[in-house]
Amino acid sequence: MNTNRHNSFNQIHKGLRAQLYDTALKIQQTDMSQVEAAAPVIEQIEEVLFLFESHAHGEDHYFNEPLEKTNPEVASLFEKEHVEDHRLADVLSSLIASYKEAATTDARAEKGKHLFYAFNEFIAFNLYHMNKEEIELNAALWDRYTDSEIKSIEQTLVQSIPPQKMMKYAKWMIRGINNKELIHWLEEVRAFAPAPVFEMLIVIAETELPTDRYQLIARALKYEVKAA
Repeated sequence: MNTNRHNSFNQIHKGLRAQLYDTALKIQQTDMSQVEAAAPVIEQIEEVLFLFESHAHGEDHYFNEPLEKTNPEVASLFEKEHVEDHRLADVLSSLIASYKEAATTDARAEKGKHLFYAFNEFIAFNLYHMNKEEIELNAALWDRYTDSEIKSIEQTLVQSIPPQKMMKYAKWMIRGINNKELIHWLEEVRAFAPAPVFEMLIVIAETELPTDRYQLIARALKYEVKAA
């Protein structure tokens, strides 16, 4: 992998990985036989499916489809992988529906076990898939586009995402990237995006990050940390 080239997938993939890891741990720690305990976990799994499906659609439209003329093998490979990803998501959706219909603690515990295993399969596939995108798909993009062109495509993709959905992605990206990446991202947003977007991301960072880490980020940005 050429680390000197722009990796459009780095930030969003780190966010999606963070979401997968967090959700997997919550499933492991939850007594799925209990409806009230399981409800927030089920809701988080549903959000995972929602964000992953939208992410795959964006990748197909903005990255894979344009490659069909110049590198059809790579484009076809990743489009097929997104089909498999969708199949795994459908399995999870079906298991969630089945869990919600379970009428006893024993039935919910059994359905929860199947949901746990299916989510592990979803994680395993997507972790491998995202690695492949950052190596094989990026290589194809770098052969065709300059970094400026890739950044332009990336920006068009981002602008196509509704604000409410973008904030959901932003939460996990803020949780998932390192300090250097977060500072650079917020500097770019402050320089080129409307001021309310930057302020909204700052609020999310303050909410999601440990206090000492948030303060470090704020100092690096020369952003005044409001007194508690």
